[in-house]
Amino acid sequence: MRFFLKMVLFTLFCILGPGVLLAGEKAAGQWDIDMEHSSVGFRIRHIVGYVPGVFSRFSGQVEYDAARPEKSQFYFLIDSSSVHTGVPARDDHLRSPDFLDVEKSPRMIFASRKVVPEEGGVLVVIGDLTIRDVTAEVRVPLQVLGIVPHPITDQMPGTRVLGLHAEFSINRLDFHVGSAEWTRMGVMGETIDLTIDMELLQR
Repeated sequence: MRFFLKMVLFTLFCILGPGVLLAGEKAAGQWDIDMEHSSVGFRIRHIVGYVPGVFSRFSGQVEYDAARPEKSQFYFLIDSSSVHTGVPARDDHLRSPDFLDVEKSPRMIFASRKVVPEEGGVLVVIGDLTIRDVTAEVRVPLQVLGIVPHPITDQMPGTRVLGLHAEFSINRLDFHVGSAEWTRMGVMGETIDLTIDMELLQR
């Protein structure tokens, strides 16, 4: 319940701005995304090759304690309009109702419900992913790369750095992204491969 309330407040913060929240004490296991060293990327099959892209604007809330990884919580918002493939006309089409429909669905949301630790520092994060008008369960294998003190001690005293990496796939048709006709024509695949790399800071 505590994390759910924090997610609601975090969502309001992202939508309305910082003035909606009062300053509060940060949870012991809470980490902040280092946006300069984090990315959300994707690729999709095009005829016989792949087209890569990124979402350049995203935010999130992470609670992680290495001593109790099963208690971890993850909540992320991705700005759908920030999709970028390097081709402006294609990006505009991806923002249109044919694909992401950013005017009606400006954000993609992921909220974890359960975390299952596995060997090798892997966490299987089970949660709800919302894209457009669809919310569906996904299982994300999340690799914990480690926690170290920030090496630039004069600028970041007492700061720790957490590294996370995830690769997983979704079917775009499950989320009403694009038409099946594109696949039947052999132009576009159904599977979207997602790659997430994040460094998070704890001060």
